[in-house]
Formats: sequence, C-alpha cells, structure tokens
Amino acid sequence: MRAIMRGLTDAEFERLYGTDGQCLAAWVEVRQDAGMSCPRCDNPKSYVYDRRVGCTRCDMRWSITSGTVMADTKLPLSSWFRAMHLMSSTKQCISAVELGRRLGVSYPTAWYLHKRLRHAMTEESSRCRLGAPAEGGWTPIVEADDVYLGGERNEGRGTAGKIRVIAAAERHPSGRMGAVAMAVVSGFSKAEAEAFRDAHIAPGALVHTDGTPAFHVFGEGGRTHVATVTGGKRPQRERDAPFFNVNTLLSNLSTALKATYKVFSPKHLPDYLGAFCWDDQSSAQHARHDRCAMQRCRKLLAPHPPVRLCVAGRLVDKRVSN
Repeated sequence: MRAIMRGLTDAEFERLYGTDGQCLAAWVEVRQDAGMSCPRCDNPKSYVYDRRVGCTRCDMRWSITSGTVMADTKLPLSSWFRAMHLMSSTKQCISAVELGRRLGVSYPTAWYLHKRLRHAMTEESSRCRLGAPAEGGWTPIVEADDVYLGGERNEGRGTAGKIRVIAAAERHPSGRMGAVAMAVVSGFSKAEAEAFRDAHIAPGALVHTDGTPAFHVFGEGGRTHVATVTGGKRPQRERDAPFFNVNTLLSNLSTALKATYKVFSPKHLPDYLGAFCWDDQSSAQHARHDRCAMQRCRKLLAPHPPVRLCVAGRLVDKRVSN
C-alpha cells in the first residue's frame, strides 16, 4: 500500500509549487534543461529575467512559455501547474467542471486548460510504438482487441450510436502491462487496421488478437500475428490468460469514463483516449519514483523541435511568442 500511495501529495505539491515564483523557478529549470537557443540566430546562450528570455548575441526576447502548451495565455503558472498535477495524479479522469472547481476558475477557463493539456498528452502518447525490443534484450507481446464505447442512448444491444475503438497493450514477460495505445476508427476494416498498425505497432512485433478478420494485417511488415478465437466468452481473470492486459486496459477505461463523464462525443474522444494512455503508461514508468506527477509533466511540457502548439484545436508550428 505504501508503494501505491507513493507520489506527489497535494500537501507536498503546495509546498513545492504553491506560488507563481516557485512555479517559475521550476519552469526555468525545465526550459534550461531542454535548451533555449535563440529562434533568430540559434545562439545557445541566453538569460532569463522574470517570464522573459533574452539572447546574449542579438538581444532577441521571447516568453519563457513560448513553444509550449502554456504559450499565448495570461493564466498564472500556478494554475497550469495545479491543473497538470490534478490531471496526472488521479487514477480516474477529471472533468473540466471538477477541474474548474478545484482551481477556482470559470468553466470556459477550465475547459481551455483541460483541452490543451489533454491534447499535449495525446501528442506525447502517440509517439509510442508497441512491441519494440526492450533494453534487456526481450520483446513484449502486443495484445490487440476491438471495442465499442458509448451508445447509452441506443435502444437494444446493437452497435448503432456506438464509437468503434482499436486498443492494444504490451505484456511483459513478468505479466505486467507495458505501453498502451488506442484509436477511434470509423469501422473495423482492413484500411483502419493498417493505419493503426503503422502508427502504433513496431516492425518485428508479436501481436495476439481474438481473430477479428481485419486484424490479420497486424502480421505484415515483419510483424507476427497470432489469432486466438475466444468465441465471445467471458474473459478469464487469471493474469496469464489470453488478452488479460488489454481486457484490463479496457475495463479501466470504461470505469474512468463512466465515473467522470455522462456522455462523450466522437469529436473529443480521441483526446480522452490519448490522455488516458499517456497517464497509464507514464504512471507505470514512474511508479517507483517520488514526485512522479511533476516528473511526468516535465516530459509532457518540454518543447520538442520543431515547436508545435495547439491553438483552437489545431496544431501549428511556432517558435517565438513575444
């Protein structure tokens, strides 16, 4: 239980990042570790004063939040840090309404924070390729499955009104879950399965599925596909049972969505799934480290060249924000 409770508590967070000054000092450290070369002359040497950065060569100045998810906002850094902490330290999801109540901001502001951070999590989790060889020389098995989400307003047990999703999870030799990936698809067709395979499954991976016809493409491109027909039976609960990890992933997702949202639309579901995947796999990677939430947020918010921002739901390239 002590290992489960390990992490950054609310009291510890307030002690370390309770003021704008503390958040600014921590953010400057993050940006300096990532490198703050001048966007005009590429000079690696710069100086920081308040929330501005200056070039020592050409005297170019830009914001300390430029090129990150926090760019072009007037919100205090403490609000961003608290939102990151709340969204990354809870086992379940957190709605924009609850986020606004915890931060003491209006619903539009809370939705703005929620959407930007969700999209950044989705961008980060989408870079992961499942089934790649690990540093120890072993290769995890990839379990993949199809699932329908939503459809609360649909009468009967059909698929009308439900959203189709392909999900995959790594299974390590010890049996524990590794990286995960999920994607909203228009249907369980060969084309959609190929797109999911190319985006999320590494070449050379060993993929186990339940025999869905379109999933035979998971065995192409140097990958190996093993189909185990379950016949629609109730999933076995033993850890070494087929598809235990992917079924656990889908069960956790269903619990998180039902406990947080009354209804979710296909428009926003990809970001909900991306944020859930990011939180799931980053929690596993940092499970043994104290203050894990802020360590995960450092990786999430540090800019990746070229700098990409989410503006009004669109990703745009931007290097400087004056």
